Amino acid sequence: MTISEIMEELNEAIAMVEEAKAKVDSAARAAGCYSHYTAYGRYGFDTLLGNGNRYDASLFDMMNDLEMEEEEEEAGY
Repeated sequence: MTISEIMEELNEAIAMVEEAKAKVDSAARAAGCYSHYTAYGRYGFDTLLGNGNRYDASLFDMMNDLEMEEEEEEAGY
């Protein structure tokens, strides 16, 4: 798989995670457990989308790493 194909896959994954997060947010609100969910369960979504602990890797971090790797390859490092 090429870097551009991986980037495309990651972009699709980000869209899917955003959609899943919105659906779970809505369900948690309707179920009356939104505050518990945001305190304990939503962290995984937030981390993947780059809104969690800044030291945790997000999908965007993966993409940035791939872009840097590609640039290094092009520069001959």
